[in-house]
Amino acid sequence: MRKKTYKFHPNDTKLDKKIVEITEKSTFKTAVFSMAAMTMLGSVVIASALPAINKHFENLLIQAGATSSTSFTLAHLDILVRLVLTMPAIFVVILSPFAGILMDKFGKLKFVFPAMVIWTISGVSGFFLNDIYAILISRAIFGMATAFIMTGASALLGDYYSHGGFNRRENALSLQGFFCAFGGAIFISIAGFVSGYSWRYPFLVYGLGILITLIAIIYLFEPRKFKFYNHTKVEAKTNYWQFTPIYFIGFFIMVVYYISPTQLPYYIEEHLGLDPKYIGISMSVSALCYGVFSLSYKYIIRFLSIKKIYILTLFIVGCSFLLLFLIHNFISVLIALALLGTGGGIMLVNNSAYLFSICPEDARARAYGILASCVFLGQFLSPIISQPIVRKLGLIDAFLIWAIVIFVVCIIFVFLKQKKKIS
Repeated sequence: MRKKTYKFHPNDTKLDKKIVEITEKSTFKTAVFSMAAMTMLGSVVIASALPAINKHFENLLIQAGATSSTSFTLAHLDILVRLVLTMPAIFVVILSPFAGILMDKFGKLKFVFPAMVIWTISGVSGFFLNDIYAILISRAIFGMATAFIMTGASALLGDYYSHGGFNRRENALSLQGFFCAFGGAIFISIAGFVSGYSWRYPFLVYGLGILITLIAIIYLFEPRKFKFYNHTKVEAKTNYWQFTPIYFIGFFIMVVYYISPTQLPYYIEEHLGLDPKYIGISMSVSALCYGVFSLSYKYIIRFLSIKKIYILTLFIVGCSFLLLFLIHNFISVLIALALLGTGGGIMLVNNSAYLFSICPEDARARAYGILASCVFLGQFLSPIISQPIVRKLGLIDAFLIWAIVIFVVCIIFVFLKQKKKIS
Protein backbone atom coordinates (compact mmCIF):
# COMPACT_ATOMS: atom_id res chain seq x y z
CA MET A 1 0.00 0.00 0.00
CA ARG A 2 1.28 3.44 -0.92
CA LYS A 3 2.40 5.49 2.08
CA LYS A 4 0.60 8.79 2.67
CA THR A 5 2.65 11.96 2.35
CA TYR A 6 1.85 15.18 4.18
CA LYS A 7 2.82 18.80 3.66
CA PHE A 8 4.75 20.31 6.56
CA HIS A 9 5.81 23.86 7.25
CA PRO A 10 9.61 24.38 7.51
CA ASN A 11 9.19 25.31 11.20
CA ASP A 12 7.38 22.06 12.06
CA THR A 13 9.24 20.00 14.66
CA LYS A 14 9.66 16.23 14.89
CA LEU A 15 6.94 16.28 17.54
CA ASP A 16 4.55 17.98 15.10
CA LYS A 17 5.24 15.23 12.57
CA LYS A 18 4.82 12.54 15.23
CA ILE A 19 1.42 14.00 16.18
CA VAL A 20 0.36 13.77 12.54
CA GLU A 21 1.37 10.11 12.51
CA ILE A 22 -0.57 9.33 15.72
CA THR A 23 -3.72 11.17 14.67
CA GLU A 24 -3.94 9.22 11.41
CA LYS A 25 -4.28 5.88 13.23
CA SER A 26 -7.73 4.30 12.98
CA THR A 27 -7.97 3.69 16.75
CA PHE A 28 -7.28 7.35 17.44
CA LYS A 29 -9.85 8.49 14.88
CA THR A 30 -12.41 6.14 16.40
CA ALA A 31 -11.85 7.77 19.79
CA VAL A 32 -12.02 11.39 18.65
CA PHE A 33 -14.97 10.89 16.29
CA SER A 34 -16.91 8.83 18.86
CA MET A 35 -16.56 11.70 21.29
CA ALA A 36 -17.93 14.08 18.65
CA ALA A 37 -20.76 11.61 17.93
CA MET A 38 -21.99 12.00 21.51
CA THR A 39 -23.27 15.46 20.63
CA MET A 40 -25.02 14.08 17.53
CA LEU A 41 -26.74 11.43 19.66
CA GLY A 42 -27.67 14.10 22.18
CA SER A 43 -31.19 14.93 21.06
CA VAL A 44 -32.46 13.09 18.01
CA VAL A 45 -32.17 9.67 19.69
CA ILE A 46 -35.37 10.34 21.66
CA ALA A 47 -37.26 12.03 18.80
CA SER A 48 -39.29 8.91 18.03
CA ALA A 49 -40.53 8.78 21.63
CA LEU A 50 -42.01 12.31 21.66
CA PRO A 51 -45.62 11.39 20.76
CA ALA A 52 -45.57 8.59 23.37
CA ILE A 53 -44.13 10.95 26.03
CA ASN A 54 -46.88 13.44 25.14
CA LYS A 55 -49.62 10.82 25.58
CA HIS A 56 -48.11 9.45 28.82
CA PHE A 57 -47.98 12.80 30.60
CA GLU A 58 -51.31 13.92 29.17
CA ASN A 59 -52.94 10.85 30.76
CA LEU A 60 -51.09 11.44 34.05
CA LEU A 61 -52.26 15.06 34.21
CA ILE A 62 -55.86 14.16 33.39
CA GLN A 63 -55.84 11.47 36.10
CA ALA A 64 -54.33 13.95 38.60
CA GLY A 65 -57.35 16.22 38.20
CA ALA A 66 -57.69 19.93 37.49
CA THR A 67 -55.46 22.24 39.52
CA SER A 68 -53.77 25.47 38.52
CA SER A 69 -50.41 23.73 37.98
CA THR A 70 -51.78 20.73 36.08
CA SER A 71 -53.97 22.97 33.91
CA PHE A 72 -50.98 25.12 32.98
CA THR A 73 -48.83 22.06 32.23
CA LEU A 74 -51.59 20.41 30.17
CA ALA A 75 -52.19 23.57 28.16
CA HIS A 76 -48.50 23.83 27.24
CA LEU A 77 -47.64 20.13 27.16
CA ASP A 78 -47.04 20.11 23.39
CA ILE A 79 -44.20 22.62 23.77
CA LEU A 80 -42.87 21.13 27.04
CA VAL A 81 -42.51 17.69 25.45
CA ARG A 82 -40.69 19.15 22.45
CA LEU A 83 -38.39 20.94 24.89
CA VAL A 84 -37.34 17.52 26.22
CA LEU A 85 -35.63 17.23 22.83
CA THR A 86 -34.22 20.76 22.68
CA MET A 87 -33.77 21.81 26.34
CA PRO A 88 -30.06 20.80 26.31
CA ALA A 89 -29.50 23.30 23.54
CA ILE A 90 -30.09 26.46 25.59
CA PHE A 91 -27.45 25.39 28.11
CA VAL A 92 -25.01 24.72 25.30
CA VAL A 93 -25.78 28.25 24.09
CA ILE A 94 -24.97 29.73 27.50
CA LEU A 95 -21.91 27.65 28.39
CA SER A 96 -20.13 27.01 25.07
CA PRO A 97 -18.35 30.41 24.89
CA PHE A 98 -17.17 30.01 28.51
CA ALA A 99 -16.10 26.44 27.76
CA GLY A 100 -14.06 27.74 24.84
CA ILE A 101 -12.34 30.39 27.00
CA LEU A 102 -11.52 27.87 29.74
CA MET A 103 -10.20 25.32 27.25
CA ASP A 104 -8.03 27.84 25.43
CA LYS A 105 -6.50 28.80 28.78
CA PHE A 106 -6.26 25.53 30.75
CA GLY A 107 -6.50 22.71 28.20
CA LYS A 108 -9.38 20.70 26.82
CA LEU A 109 -9.41 17.12 28.11
CA LYS A 110 -9.50 18.06 31.82
CA PHE A 111 -12.97 19.49 31.10
CA VAL A 112 -14.09 17.02 28.43
CA PHE A 113 -13.63 13.75 30.36
CA PRO A 114 -15.76 14.75 33.41
CA ALA A 115 -18.37 16.19 31.03
CA MET A 116 -18.62 12.82 29.24
CA VAL A 117 -19.40 11.07 32.54
CA ILE A 118 -22.07 13.65 33.47
CA TRP A 119 -23.51 13.39 29.92
CA THR A 120 -23.99 9.62 30.33
CA ILE A 121 -25.57 9.76 33.80
CA SER A 122 -27.95 12.63 33.03
CA GLY A 123 -28.93 11.10 29.68
CA VAL A 124 -29.86 7.70 31.14
CA SER A 125 -31.72 9.31 34.06
CA GLY A 126 -34.70 10.07 31.78
CA PHE A 127 -35.49 6.35 31.88
CA PHE A 128 -36.25 6.52 35.62
CA LEU A 129 -38.10 9.86 35.90
CA ASN A 130 -41.88 10.25 35.86
CA ASP A 131 -42.31 14.01 36.00
CA ILE A 132 -42.04 16.21 32.91
CA TYR A 133 -40.24 18.97 34.83
CA ALA A 134 -37.77 16.50 36.40
CA ILE A 135 -36.98 15.22 32.91
CA LEU A 136 -36.45 18.81 31.73
CA ILE A 137 -34.02 19.41 34.63
CA SER A 138 -32.08 16.26 33.71
CA ARG A 139 -31.96 17.49 30.12
CA ALA A 140 -30.61 20.84 31.34
CA ILE A 141 -27.71 19.07 33.11
CA PHE A 142 -27.25 16.98 29.99
CA GLY A 143 -26.95 20.22 27.98
CA MET A 144 -24.28 21.62 30.33
CA ALA A 145 -22.16 18.53 29.74
CA THR A 146 -22.80 18.67 25.99
CA ALA A 147 -21.47 22.25 25.87
CA PHE A 148 -18.04 21.12 27.05
CA ILE A 149 -17.99 17.95 24.92
CA MET A 150 -18.98 19.70 21.69
CA THR A 151 -16.63 22.65 22.14
CA GLY A 152 -13.76 20.41 23.23
CA ALA A 153 -14.26 17.79 20.52
CA SER A 154 -14.36 20.33 17.72
CA ALA A 155 -11.42 22.37 19.03
CA LEU A 156 -9.38 19.19 19.54
CA LEU A 157 -10.10 18.14 15.98
CA GLY A 158 -8.81 21.51 14.80
CA ASP A 159 -5.65 21.05 16.91
CA TYR A 160 -4.98 17.43 15.94
CA TYR A 161 -5.41 18.01 12.20
CA SER A 162 -3.92 21.48 11.73
CA HIS A 163 -0.57 20.19 10.46
CA GLY A 164 0.27 18.06 7.46
CA GLY A 165 -1.70 20.17 4.99
CA PHE A 166 -5.09 21.90 5.04
CA ASN A 167 -6.75 18.89 3.39
CA ARG A 168 -6.19 16.84 6.56
CA ARG A 169 -8.56 19.13 8.44
CA GLU A 170 -11.18 19.02 5.68
CA ASN A 171 -10.92 15.23 5.53
CA ALA A 172 -11.20 14.98 9.33
CA LEU A 173 -14.29 17.21 9.39
CA SER A 174 -15.88 15.11 6.65
CA LEU A 175 -15.08 11.87 8.49
CA GLN A 176 -16.41 13.32 11.74
CA GLY A 177 -19.70 14.23 10.04
CA PHE A 178 -19.95 10.74 8.55
CA PHE A 179 -19.06 9.02 11.82
CA CYS A 180 -21.60 11.08 13.77
CA ALA A 181 -24.38 10.52 11.28
CA PHE A 182 -23.75 6.83 10.63
CA GLY A 183 -23.64 6.08 14.35
CA GLY A 184 -26.67 8.31 14.83
CA ALA A 185 -28.62 6.44 12.13
CA ILE A 186 -28.01 3.11 13.83
CA PHE A 187 -29.03 4.28 17.28
CA ILE A 188 -31.97 6.36 16.04
CA SER A 189 -33.29 3.21 14.34
CA ILE A 190 -32.82 1.21 17.56
CA ALA A 191 -34.47 3.97 19.60
CA GLY A 192 -37.36 4.14 17.13
CA PHE A 193 -37.89 0.38 17.44
CA VAL A 194 -37.78 0.23 21.26
CA SER A 195 -39.96 3.35 21.63
CA GLY A 196 -42.79 1.20 20.25
CA TYR A 197 -42.62 -0.75 23.53
CA SER A 198 -42.03 2.17 25.90
CA TRP A 199 -41.07 5.83 25.62
CA ARG A 200 -38.49 5.21 28.37
CA TYR A 201 -36.25 2.79 26.46
CA PRO A 202 -34.63 5.32 24.08
CA PHE A 203 -33.05 7.05 27.09
CA LEU A 204 -30.99 3.91 27.73
CA VAL A 205 -29.13 4.53 24.46
CA TYR A 206 -27.18 7.22 26.34
CA GLY A 207 -25.51 4.41 28.28
CA LEU A 208 -23.25 4.11 25.24
CA GLY A 209 -21.43 7.10 26.71
CA ILE A 210 -19.65 4.79 29.18
CA LEU A 211 -17.90 2.94 26.35
CA ILE A 212 -17.06 6.13 24.45
CA THR A 213 -15.58 7.72 27.60
CA LEU A 214 -13.31 4.73 28.20
CA ILE A 215 -12.08 4.75 24.59
CA ALA A 216 -11.41 8.50 24.76
CA ILE A 217 -9.43 8.21 28.01
CA ILE A 218 -7.26 5.45 26.52
CA TYR A 219 -6.41 7.07 23.18
CA LEU A 220 -6.77 10.86 23.33
CA PHE A 221 -4.07 13.27 24.50
CA GLU A 222 -3.89 16.97 25.26
CA PRO A 223 -2.31 18.64 22.21
CA ARG A 224 0.65 20.91 22.77
CA LYS A 225 0.35 24.51 21.68
CA PHE A 226 1.66 24.43 18.13
CA LYS A 227 4.16 27.09 17.16
CA PHE A 228 2.33 29.88 15.37
CA TYR A 229 4.04 30.94 12.19
CA ASN A 230 2.89 34.55 12.04
CA HIS A 231 3.39 35.78 15.58
CA THR A 232 2.10 39.29 14.86
CA LYS A 233 -1.20 37.97 13.45
CA VAL A 234 -1.70 35.59 16.35
CA GLU A 235 -1.09 38.25 18.98
CA ALA A 236 -3.58 40.59 17.31
CA LYS A 237 -7.03 40.72 18.88
CA THR A 238 -9.45 38.51 16.98
CA ASN A 239 -12.57 40.26 15.69
CA TYR A 240 -15.31 37.68 16.17
CA TRP A 241 -17.89 39.86 14.40
CA GLN A 242 -16.26 38.90 11.10
CA PHE A 243 -17.63 35.38 11.61
CA THR A 244 -21.26 36.60 11.81
CA PRO A 245 -22.43 34.93 8.55
CA ILE A 246 -20.94 31.62 9.78
CA TYR A 247 -22.67 31.98 13.15
CA PHE A 248 -25.95 32.93 11.49
CA ILE A 249 -26.01 29.93 9.17
CA GLY A 250 -25.13 27.63 12.10
CA PHE A 251 -28.15 29.03 13.96
CA PHE A 252 -30.49 29.06 10.98
CA ILE A 253 -29.79 25.56 9.69
CA MET A 254 -30.41 24.11 13.15
CA VAL A 255 -33.75 25.92 13.49
CA VAL A 256 -34.68 24.32 10.18
CA TYR A 257 -33.06 20.92 10.77
CA TYR A 258 -34.77 20.42 14.15
CA ILE A 259 -38.20 20.96 12.65
CA SER A 260 -37.68 17.39 11.48
CA PRO A 261 -37.37 15.61 14.89
CA THR A 262 -39.77 17.99 16.67
CA GLN A 263 -42.62 18.07 14.12
CA LEU A 264 -42.36 15.09 11.76
CA PRO A 265 -42.96 12.39 14.43
CA TYR A 266 -46.41 13.93 14.91
CA TYR A 267 -46.91 14.25 11.15
CA ILE A 268 -46.05 10.57 10.62
CA GLU A 269 -48.29 9.31 13.43
CA GLU A 270 -51.24 11.70 13.20
CA HIS A 271 -51.38 12.70 9.51
CA LEU A 272 -50.10 9.49 7.94
CA GLY A 273 -51.37 7.13 10.66
CA LEU A 274 -48.15 5.11 10.88
CA ASP A 275 -46.44 3.21 13.71
CA PRO A 276 -43.59 4.87 15.76
CA LYS A 277 -41.03 2.53 14.13
CA TYR A 278 -41.55 4.49 10.90
CA ILE A 279 -40.39 7.60 12.74
CA GLY A 280 -37.09 5.89 13.57
CA ILE A 281 -36.71 4.74 9.95
CA SER A 282 -37.31 8.23 8.55
CA MET A 283 -34.95 9.90 11.05
CA SER A 284 -32.24 7.35 10.24
CA VAL A 285 -32.57 8.10 6.50
CA SER A 286 -31.87 11.76 7.25
CA ALA A 287 -28.89 10.82 9.44
CA LEU A 288 -27.46 8.44 6.83
CA CYS A 289 -27.66 11.05 4.08
CA TYR A 290 -26.14 13.57 6.49
CA GLY A 291 -23.22 11.19 7.02
CA VAL A 292 -22.66 10.14 3.41
CA PHE A 293 -22.68 13.70 2.11
CA SER A 294 -20.57 14.98 5.01
CA LEU A 295 -17.99 12.46 3.84
CA SER A 296 -18.31 13.73 0.27
CA TYR A 297 -17.42 17.30 1.29
CA LYS A 298 -13.70 16.78 0.63
CA TYR A 299 -14.58 16.04 -3.00
CA ILE A 300 -17.26 18.74 -3.38
CA ILE A 301 -14.88 21.48 -2.18
CA ARG A 302 -12.58 20.70 -5.12
CA PHE A 303 -15.25 21.79 -7.60
CA LEU A 304 -17.35 24.36 -5.74
CA SER A 305 -16.36 27.39 -3.68
CA ILE A 306 -17.48 27.69 -0.06
CA LYS A 307 -20.04 30.34 -1.09
CA LYS A 308 -21.50 28.14 -3.85
CA ILE A 309 -21.80 25.25 -1.39
CA TYR A 310 -23.80 27.46 0.98
CA ILE A 311 -26.17 28.45 -1.84
CA LEU A 312 -26.56 24.90 -3.16
CA THR A 313 -27.25 23.35 0.25
CA LEU A 314 -29.79 26.03 1.20
CA PHE A 315 -31.61 25.34 -2.07
CA ILE A 316 -31.63 21.58 -1.37
CA VAL A 317 -32.98 22.07 2.16
CA GLY A 318 -35.67 24.45 0.86
CA CYS A 319 -36.75 21.79 -1.67
CA SER A 320 -37.15 19.24 1.14
CA PHE A 321 -39.84 21.34 2.84
CA LEU A 322 -41.51 22.19 -0.46
CA LEU A 323 -41.83 18.47 -1.15
CA LEU A 324 -43.47 17.88 2.26
CA PHE A 325 -45.98 20.61 1.41
CA LEU A 326 -46.81 19.20 -2.04
CA ILE A 327 -46.92 15.41 -1.49
CA HIS A 328 -48.33 13.69 1.60
CA ASN A 329 -47.14 10.10 1.92
CA PHE A 330 -44.31 8.22 3.64
CA ILE A 331 -42.18 7.99 0.46
CA SER A 332 -42.20 11.78 0.14
CA VAL A 333 -41.20 12.02 3.82
CA LEU A 334 -38.21 9.73 3.17
CA ILE A 335 -37.14 11.73 0.09
CA ALA A 336 -37.61 15.04 1.92
CA LEU A 337 -35.56 13.87 4.91
CA ALA A 338 -32.88 12.52 2.56
CA LEU A 339 -32.66 16.00 1.00
CA LEU A 340 -32.62 17.63 4.44
CA GLY A 341 -29.82 15.32 5.61
CA THR A 342 -27.88 15.89 2.38
CA GLY A 343 -28.07 19.66 2.56
CA GLY A 344 -27.55 19.85 6.31
CA GLY A 345 -24.57 17.47 6.30
CA ILE A 346 -22.68 19.33 3.59
CA MET A 347 -23.55 22.74 5.00
CA LEU A 348 -22.43 22.08 8.58
CA VAL A 349 -19.08 20.64 7.47
CA ASN A 350 -18.66 23.59 5.09
CA ASN A 351 -19.46 26.00 7.93
CA SER A 352 -16.92 24.47 10.33
CA ALA A 353 -14.22 24.17 7.65
CA TYR A 354 -14.73 27.81 6.68
CA LEU A 355 -14.48 28.98 10.30
CA PHE A 356 -11.30 26.98 10.94
CA SER A 357 -9.74 28.30 7.71
CA ILE A 358 -10.21 32.00 8.55
CA CYS A 359 -9.78 31.89 12.35
CA PRO A 360 -6.34 32.20 14.06
CA GLU A 361 -5.29 29.03 15.87
CA ASP A 362 -5.15 30.55 19.36
CA ALA A 363 -8.76 31.77 19.07
CA ARG A 364 -10.17 28.54 17.65
CA ALA A 365 -11.84 27.15 20.79
CA ARG A 366 -13.50 30.48 21.56
CA ALA A 367 -14.61 30.98 17.95
CA TYR A 368 -16.05 27.48 17.81
CA GLY A 369 -17.62 27.93 21.24
CA ILE A 370 -19.62 30.86 19.85
CA LEU A 371 -20.58 28.78 16.79
CA ALA A 372 -21.69 25.94 19.09
CA SER A 373 -23.84 28.45 20.99
CA CYS A 374 -25.47 29.59 17.76
CA VAL A 375 -26.04 26.00 16.59
CA PHE A 376 -27.66 24.95 19.86
CA LEU A 377 -29.64 28.19 20.16
CA GLY A 378 -31.16 27.15 16.83
CA GLN A 379 -31.97 23.72 18.26
CA PHE A 380 -33.57 25.19 21.37
CA LEU A 381 -35.63 27.81 19.55
CA SER A 382 -36.73 25.49 16.75
CA PRO A 383 -39.92 24.20 18.46
CA ILE A 384 -40.59 27.61 20.04
CA ILE A 385 -40.47 29.20 16.57
CA SER A 386 -42.17 26.40 14.66
CA GLN A 387 -44.98 25.36 17.01
CA PRO A 388 -46.90 28.69 16.98
CA ILE A 389 -46.82 28.58 13.16
CA VAL A 390 -48.18 25.02 13.26
CA ARG A 391 -50.92 26.05 15.70
CA LYS A 392 -51.91 28.99 13.49
CA LEU A 393 -51.66 27.47 10.00
CA GLY A 394 -51.47 23.71 10.49
CA LEU A 395 -48.44 21.53 9.85
CA ILE A 396 -48.87 21.19 6.07
CA ASP A 397 -49.05 24.95 5.38
CA ALA A 398 -46.16 25.50 7.82
CA PHE A 399 -43.96 23.42 5.51
CA LEU A 400 -44.56 25.98 2.74
CA ILE A 401 -43.69 28.92 5.03
CA TRP A 402 -40.39 27.29 6.01
CA ALA A 403 -39.56 26.52 2.37
CA ILE A 404 -40.10 30.18 1.39
CA VAL A 405 -37.94 31.45 4.30
CA ILE A 406 -35.09 29.07 3.33
CA PHE A 407 -35.20 30.18 -0.31
CA VAL A 408 -35.06 33.84 0.81
CA VAL A 409 -31.94 33.14 2.91
CA CYS A 410 -30.46 31.30 -0.10
CA ILE A 411 -30.93 34.44 -2.24
CA ILE A 412 -29.31 36.60 0.48
CA PHE A 413 -26.21 34.36 0.48
CA VAL A 414 -25.82 34.95 -3.26
CA PHE A 415 -24.78 38.53 -2.46
CA LEU A 416 -22.42 37.81 0.46
CA LYS A 417 -18.65 37.91 -0.04
CA GLN A 418 -16.36 35.04 0.94
CA LYS A 419 -13.37 35.90 3.17
CA LYS A 420 -9.89 34.68 2.26
CA LYS A 421 -8.40 31.73 4.11
CA ILE A 422 -5.44 32.21 6.44
CA SER A 423 -4.38 28.55 6.45
